[in-house]
Amino acid sequence: MPFLGTALNGAGLIFLTHAVYSTHEHSVAFAASPVPLDITIELLLSIFLLSAGIVLSSPDFKPIQWAQWSGKISRETRKGEGQWTREGEEFLSEGDPYAFLGLDGGIGGKSEGRRGFWDVRAKRKEYEEWVKSGGQS
Repeated sequence: MPFLGTALNGAGLIFLTHAVYSTHEHSVAFAASPVPLDITIELLLSIFLLSAGIVLSSPDFKPIQWAQWSGKISRETRKGEGQWTREGEEFLSEGDPYAFLGLDGGIGGKSEGRRGFWDVRAKRKEYEEWVKSGGQS
């Protein structure tokens, strides 16, 4: 497909150049009249050919593998820099770039992960367990 995409890009570029040149010549010769229909059609055809050529010559998408990426981040050790934010969290130089969100307790632990956020699903499950136990703490 790269050859077809390159050929369409070349043809589209030629048509686009000719349409722009024809528009310029028409506007110089006939300043008061609108652009003729054949120049407009040639311009639209060139845009279509260029768009199709760009899509066909582009490389295939690579799959995003967030699970592998996040697993790698969680396995790496994090090193603190000894500097702290106003909220009392340490700046981390390596490892998890999202550690400042405080997700450690929420993903696999029992506590809520992000400070200031309420885990609705966990609270709903906790409420269901409370109701099943007869409303006793």
